[in-house]
Amino acid sequence: MTWFTEALGYLAIATGFFAITKKDMGAFRLWHLISSFLYIIYGYLLQSSPLIIAGVIFCIIHLYHLRKLKTNTKNKARTL
Repeated sequence: MTWFTEALGYLAIATGFFAITKKDMGAFRLWHLISSFLYIIYGYLLQSSPLIIAGVIFCIIHLYHLRKLKTNTKNKARTL
């Protein structure tokens, strides 16, 4: 494992920890999406299918909920 691969793994962990400090659900999902994307790259560099699959699934879930939050915010703005 190269220093770059290891550093990327630590960055993914740090981003995930940073995500859980967010009180706003949108910010949490955005930062965890970034963390999941980093895990996909990390998994690719390690040739680890479980990391890649989990990262992709988390990305899909967070993108779905971020889109849902955005739609709900627009709908609330229209009703005001």
